[in-house]
Amino acid sequence: MTDSQPLLDFDPDFCRRIAKWGAVICLVWLGIAICILALVHPGSQCPAWTIHDKSGGATSLWVIVGFFTGFPTIWLCFIVLRWKGFTRMIYDIGADGYKRFLASKDWDYQSKPAAYTFPLNSVFVVVIGMWSLFCSMPIWAMILPCF
Repeated sequence: MTDSQPLLDFDPDFCRRIAKWGAVICLVWLGIAICILALVHPGSQCPAWTIHDKSGGATSLWVIVGFFTGFPTIWLCFIVLRWKGFTRMIYDIGADGYKRFLASKDWDYQSKPAAYTFPLNSVFVVVIGMWSLFCSMPIWAMILPCF
C-alpha cells in the first residue's frame, strides 16, 4: 500500500495543470517586465526606471520586478518541477494525523465525521490566480506612474 488514500476534492492532475498555467503566466509577466525595463526608455516621471517618492527616497523598478515577479515566479516553477513532493505533502496533511479543532481540545468526539470537506481544487485555482495577478504588479508600477 504505497499510494495514499485519495482526498476528497483534490485532483492532483487538475491542480498540476493549473500550477503549470500559473507558472507560464508568471514567466510571461517576468519577460514583459524585463523587456520593458531593458528596451523602453522611461518617461520623465521615472528617470532610469527609478520611482521617487515625496520624501526624496528612490526605488529602482529592477528591484521591484525582482521581488514581486522574479521570486514568486521561481517559487511557482519550483512547485511545478517538484510536484510529486508537493502532492505528497498535501496527502500527508490530509491523512490520519488530521484532527478537528474541537477534537484536539477534547471537547468533541473524535469519531464524528467532519462537517465539511475542504475545497482544495477551488482554493488552489484561486491561489494560483491571485499569485499570477501579484506577479503583474511591477508592470502596473511601470505603466501608471512612469508614463
